Amino acid sequence: MITLHIFKMRTKIISTTCVLSSGVFLFSMLAGRMNKTVSIDNEVIKQSAAKSMLLLQKSAYVFTNNNKLKCASCHNNTLTAMATEIAREKGIPVIDSFSAHNIAAMKHTLALACNPNKINEFLSANFVIPYILVGLSAEKYPPDIYTDIAVDYIMSQAKPDGSFLAESFRVPLENGDIHLTAMAIRSIQLYASAAKKQHVNEGVRKTRLWLEQAQTDQQQELAFQLLGMHWCGSNNDQKNKIAQKLESMQNADGGWSQLTTLKSDPYATGQILYALYESGMVKTDDAVYQKGLYYLLKTQNEKGAWVVETRSFAIQPPMTSDFPPYNHDEFISAAASNWAVMALMNALPNKTK
Repeated sequence: MITLHIFKMRTKIISTTCVLSSGVFLFSMLAGRMNKTVSIDNEVIKQSAAKSMLLLQKSAYVFTNNNKLKCASCHNNTLTAMATEIAREKGIPVIDSFSAHNIAAMKHTLALACNPNKINEFLSANFVIPYILVGLSAEKYPPDIYTDIAVDYIMSQAKPDGSFLAESFRVPLENGDIHLTAMAIRSIQLYASAAKKQHVNEGVRKTRLWLEQAQTDQQQELAFQLLGMHWCGSNNDQKNKIAQKLESMQNADGGWSQLTTLKSDPYATGQILYALYESGMVKTDDAVYQKGLYYLLKTQNEKGAWVVETRSFAIQPPMTSDFPPYNHDEFISAAASNWAVMALMNALPNKTK
């Protein structure tokens, strides 16, 4: 009887242990599924991007027509040109007449900024010209006398160590030496003539070394440090150091913040996702990227915009570009929407020919 009782107790213990083990295994499976980020459906991204691109292209047209000089801006024009390039690659509808108008505005801005008869006389707004050249390149604009003069001017602004000094007028668009250095060297790479190859290569080498050694903890500076290093040919180990810093800054909601004292916003989130993807450090189906996309999709408004509050003081009379929220926040919101939609569209496959 005692032996039988002991046998029953052992059987009960073994059965209970099996049930508990099965429960733990099942819970682990469910927890794993809950923590795994499910990729967002491409159709959802396409619908979001199409709505945003129409709004951005129209706003770029309105901005140019509403300003007295008919010039282009970084927030409404050059970034929109970059977004338009990706949209065409991904099969997102764009309006070609708006693109043609945008190209004309950017070319006109270069003509206003320089004096062909005095190449040393150039508009001393350091961020404008690199952004214009990058925007024109996105629209496949060929080199001409104005792009040549612009490149000469930008190259003349390089410091001996390969960096460029920012004027820091308006944050975040016109702020940060790393930001300007990356955009300046990229614009030189895109439009410098073959005759300047040796000079350009030496400049790129200096800039690469400077970027690799630069120290910063600011969101935008890190994003452009990664982009600049990629454009200058830094190796993956060097780039990964910056990518890891950026990934560690992702907030619980999937977004990133411009400053550590601020909440997540679409400007910082879109820009970092663009940098991580462009540099090859993150794939779009990686969890960090998918979480960022979820954040962007849930913060886009019904008109297709991502609204962000400005951190800059006004430096010119207010004007409208017919972009939400239709007030002093619309310029930064247009820039944020461009970064956001580029990050979204990069997650799509290229269209088949």
